[in-house]
Amino acid sequence: MFDSVNVTSEYDVVKLQVGQLRPSEEIDIEGARALANTIAESGRWTTPILVERRHWVIMDGHHRYFCASQLGLSLIPCVLLSYDDPNLHVTSWSDSEPLAVDRIIQAGLSGNLLSFKTTRHRLKVQLPSCSVQLDDLR
Repeated sequence: MFDSVNVTSEYDVVKLQVGQLRPSEEIDIEGARALANTIAESGRWTTPILVERRHWVIMDGHHRYFCASQLGLSLIPCVLLSYDDPNLHVTSWSDSEPLAVDRIIQAGLSGNLLSFKTTRHRLKVQLPSCSVQLDDLR
């Protein structure tokens, strides 16, 4: 299912199959293409995406998910989280009010994506980094 990536953090980075992840939010395509070019030029993946562990809905990292597809990657470094994690704070970008988690899960499961920059997922602790050669993710 997934392989661990060596990092020191409160959270583990794992490699998940790109095709099994479920986006929940639209992206800025031009920004995502520029990011894909940057990742391709570096030849390394250095920032894992946040994924809800029960349904594999993408919490944060939709642009990087797009990049993985554009770069022909089979695997993507991820951090699996639960929405009840005390370190996770979820709001909308437009205000600091908490956002209904059920809306996010439903968007990911249904494919009826939320608008660009609807959700903002923040961790109270630092997200682990990684450094994986792109060839190891193909």
